[in-house]
Amino acid sequence: MNSEDRIIKARAKLMKGNVGMATMLLNLELIEASERCETMATDGVNIYWNDEFVKTLTDEEIQAVLVHEASHVIWEHPLRLAKRNHMIWNIATDYVINAWISYDLSMELPKDGLLDRVYHGKSAEQVYRILTNDDDALKNAMEEMESKSEDDSKDESESDTSSSNSGNGEEESEEESEGKSESSDGNASGKSLMDELADMKPSMGEVWMPTDEDGKELSDADISEIREKIERTLVLANKLEGVSNDGSSSLGGVMKNLSQCNVDWKEALKDLLTSAISNNPTWSRLNKRHSWRGVNLPSHDKEPHGGEIVVAVDTSGSVTQDELNIFATEIQNLCDECGIEKIRVCYCDTSVRKNANGEWWDEFDLADGELELTYRGGGGTRFSPPFNLFNDYTEDTEDVIAFLYFTDGFADVSPDVEPDVPVIWALSEDSSSYYAKRYHDYPFGEKVYIDMTSL
Repeated sequence: MNSEDRIIKARAKLMKGNVGMATMLLNLELIEASERCETMATDGVNIYWNDEFVKTLTDEEIQAVLVHEASHVIWEHPLRLAKRNHMIWNIATDYVINAWISYDLSMELPKDGLLDRVYHGKSAEQVYRILTNDDDALKNAMEEMESKSEDDSKDESESDTSSSNSGNGEEESEEESEGKSESSDGNASGKSLMDELADMKPSMGEVWMPTDEDGKELSDADISEIREKIERTLVLANKLEGVSNDGSSSLGGVMKNLSQCNVDWKEALKDLLTSAISNNPTWSRLNKRHSWRGVNLPSHDKEPHGGEIVVAVDTSGSVTQDELNIFATEIQNLCDECGIEKIRVCYCDTSVRKNANGEWWDEFDLADGELELTYRGGGGTRFSPPFNLFNDYTEDTEDVIAFLYFTDGFADVSPDVEPDVPVIWALSEDSSSYYAKRYHDYPFGEKVYIDMTSL
């Protein structure tokens, strides 16, 4: 069989052992891309493969690599690159997935895959932070990639070197050892660590940002559409696995474990805030920098730095002041990183609660002080009042880039109250709980589960 037939056969075998994972794979188109792809890659929409790489794999290894690529999609790694270093993000996501495949699923990975037990159970964001803050950790990853690349080159050249005469072999060996001594001398080549990293080839499974037919970056709306498709497919995969899984498969429970994976919520929230900052020109407001000259030019929809976020705080009996303190600290840190200058806060249980001055909103200019969240309320839970307050009774909202709702999530919300800014549900309830599954199916907005115990 050719490489494509082997990939399709491996995917079919996964269908017998784990319908959920196979369902995810069936929604990813297989594309041969040997000129662009060194191993296998995914952009969240397709799986790309290199013909020569597939030829080196056993059937069992092809299955493991397919699970690897599907895991990238389920964890939305192609959509979560943001402004991170692409190569380090590739390394971080590979470490996380390969540790899970090797130690949890006991599947046979190709020998080129990055694997280190120290990263087992961590999120890609956590590993990325380690690699970017610890030069030794990044060097270890680079050395692992380089050593595996050298092993491959050695295997490929064994037949050629065996036919050469002993004299030439000795000369080549001396030259190689000299080259190694020069390159092993720290930065003898004059290249920085990042320069060396950029020259390296990925060891397995690349993560690419999705693009349009012309190779251009997708809009935020297109990215959201891909994310929604992934979520819909994941829901279907979970259902199919629940119906068909008899518990005998070594992959049993894969979809459940993946959908409940420990995502670094602070990084997720930062990504969503960053993506909410649009830089599209708009004529609805003229550019004030040029209007004084009588020149009418468009301003930007939302400034790439600055702006304001709105925060609604659920103060029903299940949300505590300690949780509000944690949330306030993390929100201010995220706003500092994203360049957001102002925060407007309201508190709601069954209705919005005014402050001591009789005002609906507490306003904070982060340049003048810290964000403080104060518990007001204590009744039941309704989500509509803060949205109604923002939509119908609040002026000067043109600089608002996002609406954050901090809650445990135990209520329903009507699609009619959706505001014209991105909504992020910051949920303090565990996503695997019965109540989360019952209530957290909102008609709009993105969900981020906040792990309070990690703080």
